[in-house]
Amino acid sequence: MFDQETNVVAFKPRASVAHHPKSLLERIYAAGALPVRTDDKATKAAAVMLQALGFLVIEEILADGTPRRLRRGEAKAAMDRPWRLLKPAFSGEAGVPDGGGAFPA
Repeated sequence: MFDQETNVVAFKPRASVAHHPKSLLERIYAAGALPVRTDDKATKAAAVMLQALGFLVIEEILADGTPRRLRRGEAKAAMDRPWRLLKPAFSGEAGVPDGGGAFPA
């Protein structure tokens, strides 16, 4: 879009910054959980790959705000909802951060 009167070009804001899967895991493990917007397709694609490898748990957030855990293979059908990515329960409960939440996310 170009405005003839003011010589201003309107730029669209960037949809989202794609993060490397390693930094995604570091953020999830440090915080315990990470919310993902509906339109953040790059993070969701990385999360599906990491879920298949067993490195994280994906929950979709339903319309009433309740989370529903997605099994492997269900995530691609739930791309139109917000997600929450959780650290898996290696021992104890899913979503518990490393170091008791002492690390900044």
